Amino acid sequence: MIAVLTAVVALSEEDLRAPARKGTTQEERPKVTPVEGPSWRKHLGLSYAQSAMGRMGFTPVGSSSAPSTAWGQSSTPGSLERPFILSGEDLYRLNCASCHNARGSGSPPEIRSLVDPVRATSPDLVRQQMTKRGIVMDEATIRQMAAQAEASLRERLAKGGEKMPAFKHLRGPEVEATLAYLRALAGVPGSARRQLHVTEPMPRVGELLAKGTCRICHDATGPGRDALASTPGLIPSLASLPEQNPVMSVIRKVREGAPAPGLPGSRGEMPVFSYLTADEVTATYFYLLIYPPRESSVGR
Repeated sequence: MIAVLTAVVALSEEDLRAPARKGTTQEERPKVTPVEGPSWRKHLGLSYAQSAMGRMGFTPVGSSSAPSTAWGQSSTPGSLERPFILSGEDLYRLNCASCHNARGSGSPPEIRSLVDPVRATSPDLVRQQMTKRGIVMDEATIRQMAAQAEASLRERLAKGGEKMPAFKHLRGPEVEATLAYLRALAGVPGSARRQLHVTEPMPRVGELLAKGTCRICHDATGPGRDALASTPGLIPSLASLPEQNPVMSVIRKVREGAPAPGLPGSRGEMPVFSYLTADEVTATYFYLLIYPPRESSVGR
């Protein structure tokens, strides 16, 4: 295991420094950093039962149905040494789907739909909407409205909102690829032909999933699954996952569900994320080993 990790770290760091492959964006890749601090739900003071955030992959407890086929499939590496080639759809799955679901419709009123804000960034769709309302506007005003909507969308992604976390871990080409997919999801004319891809090393894919999905419910540090029996409702920390579970156990838990330790007959409240691939979950497992989660550095 140590030898494998050493090789993966060396290759991943080399890939981070390498230029992007042909067909992908060319901007310098972001540095991989550990996940840190309390979960987003804890930050908001919400219990698991009080919020739909992080639960769009939810399968009811006791359900015997098999996991559905992933609606988005990444260009998976087949081995830890190979980089991932991620589409905007892949980035959406890793960062957004657990709250906004596959259609981008969210869970109103708590989680707003992404579709209308994205449609508002298209001059063509703004014009169509105004025409339906019987409002005639000049082209310059329409384009100004669309530009303002675009700026607002980018700001919300970077800085978050009242309940939405900031996605500062998404940078440059990742942001552009994600927005390109959101435009296609929202039906913006011509957007399907303008999709982008990014090439990412294994730890970066794990970082995206850990920060974009897992940290919605899981603290970075704290108790693990060994405390479940004595602490009902406990959600194990991200730091504890690779320390207390083999990788295949984590893959099964995430993608299919599995009984909760110390709770016979129950798999707990962990949602089933069958739309994630085994390679993406594996990348997250090793990311947590290579870059151990830590307490928040804010205020240090």
